[in-house]
Amino acid sequence: MKVSSLITLIAALGATALLSCCTFAGYNTGTLSNVSMFTVNASQIANTNFDNSTGNGCNCVEFVNGTLTINGTSVENGTIETETASLGTAEYYAVFTLNYCEGQYLPNYRDSDASAVLTRCEKPSLAKRFDLANIIEKAIEQLGDLLNLSLDMDDLDWPNGITNAFLYVKSAGSAMVAFFVIGLLFLLISVLAGALGLFLENRFVTILLVISTVLATLSLGIGAGIATAVITTVVNGINSSGDDIGISAEQGNYFVAMIWIAVALLFLSALTATVQLCTGGSRSAGGGRRAQKMRMKQQEGYGMPMMPPRYYRGSMPYYMPMGMNDDPYMDPYSSRRNLMRDDEYDEFR
Repeated sequence: MKVSSLITLIAALGATALLSCCTFAGYNTGTLSNVSMFTVNASQIANTNFDNSTGNGCNCVEFVNGTLTINGTSVENGTIETETASLGTAEYYAVFTLNYCEGQYLPNYRDSDASAVLTRCEKPSLAKRFDLANIIEKAIEQLGDLLNLSLDMDDLDWPNGITNAFLYVKSAGSAMVAFFVIGLLFLLISVLAGALGLFLENRFVTILLVISTVLATLSLGIGAGIATAVITTVVNGINSSGDDIGISAEQGNYFVAMIWIAVALLFLSALTATVQLCTGGSRSAGGGRRAQKMRMKQQEGYGMPMMPPRYYRGSMPYYMPMGMNDDPYMDPYSSRRNLMRDDEYDEFR
């Protein structure tokens, strides 16, 4: 088991856990509810009451079908009967990667110490994205039908900055989810390859580990960049335009921190796997080119100490006579071949 393989596997497992938490958070009201991309406080506009006293907007007193009306509201027995209703939207929204959840502030949204409690979550979807402007628009249309009035976003003085912010990130949100899913798939492959690399010293396993880890790093890095851009755009768009209507947003710090820590762990995993591949640490034992070359050099007698003849059990090379260990002029550890006969040294003895 190699240390580099262990580091690669641990880093990949950590990144997988963090990415899974960021991707599947908010599946229900009790699943990692604090790991949201951003949250929206819409309590003020959610509790705004509307009535039908404004009528059709004529701002006048008239008879309609024989009935006295003031600003479009009929007067019966000297009194004006009005209907009052609120938008019926949630006070609090927590937006996650695949869905969003609704909630309310307890004990009361006017209380400075009120805390948000999630009450319902949408079904996770790869294609459906959170759009606050669309939610408010549908709610005010239903309210108009209830009050028998023609209401639209202009009656709320809804700022275009919020609508534009969600339009800008609509496609980016889908791309973010796609990169997260792709990165998670490559992460699972890298974890499997890293586990095999602990017990199998095989070059193919190391190559698979490097490729899957690098691709996972790229996918998750792009997805994290898109997620950060989406969060920044929406939060800034809501906060810059929502003060007049009582809407504010806050970035999910846990989500941002976890996703970028996962990217850092993946980068470490890819780096260690690449170093392991370049240094040949994953080659099979005795199967590398260098090991084979060293064995060939040893067999040919180049640069390797030869065992003295008295301990040598195999056949001697042709250039090493049996009596060379008794020759004072012969270096048995020389790297050069002895191509001369023994009798050529007799005249010097």
